[in-house]
Amino acid sequence: MSVYDFEIYEVGPRDGLQSKDTIISTAHKVELIEQIAMSGIRKIEVGSLVHPEKVPNMADSDVLFKQLPHLQYDCELAMLVPNKQGVDRAKKIGVENFNVFFSPSENFNMSNHGRVSSQIFTEYCAALEGVPKDKVRVYLSCMFGCPYSGGIHHERMETALRWAESLGDTIVLADTIGNADPTLIRSAVDMTRSLGIKSNLALHLHHGRRKNRMFDNLSTAFDLGIREFDSSIGGMGGCPFVPGSGGNLATEDLVKWGKEEGLNCGVKPEDLGMLSEYVEKTLKH
Repeated sequence: MSVYDFEIYEVGPRDGLQSKDTIISTAHKVELIEQIAMSGIRKIEVGSLVHPEKVPNMADSDVLFKQLPHLQYDCELAMLVPNKQGVDRAKKIGVENFNVFFSPSENFNMSNHGRVSSQIFTEYCAALEGVPKDKVRVYLSCMFGCPYSGGIHHERMETALRWAESLGDTIVLADTIGNADPTLIRSAVDMTRSLGIKSNLALHLHHGRRKNRMFDNLSTAFDLGIREFDSSIGGMGGCPFVPGSGGNLATEDLVKWGKEEGLNCGVKPEDLGMLSEYVEKTLKH
């Protein structure tokens, strides 16, 4: 149980950097992750074990992880793994925390994975055998709308939620295209409760089609019991495979929202000063 009102799950080193046109050096990534940890953030997605040709900036994730053992005692470091090959690579280098993903939208699954959700789920079940559920975080992409097919049928969402619960103890409701609003968030959370889902819920927000909704979305989610929020330092990122995907919720904005609401996340705005400056000078180019 966290001692804080809510927790930050920093995705900048993965989701923030994956779509950059220029290749970020391993040394700069290590420095970024170290500064994130120094700011007080304790949950960090550090990379993705995907095919290097698909996401060139993640090609060094194996090497990167091996340079972070000094952080593993204080931080929960995770890798995004898209398939069995990714899970196997993660196990080989000593990764303990696995982030997996699929979508209730089959159009998204075919575009991103090249397979339908039942195939993705079956492969994850086999690949993650023996991995404790509390070490698996399951992202449900496009939970609030798909760029290819629009709204998601409730039956597809229900199936995805049940499968996600069987894989991991945390289900991340991912707003891949920035379409979420308070009504959609409430509907998704209500659905999980009606299904009796016991997994913890987290929220992954993007800027995008619904402008100026970010703080309202956060407040709604918090009021509904969500206590973990993904964010990316400097608002870096966006899915390179999704048309119109906006940047991630900025960690600075998440901390600002918490302060305005009188909530403690263990990180203060001033703690992010050097980190924000580093991102602006070194990585935003």
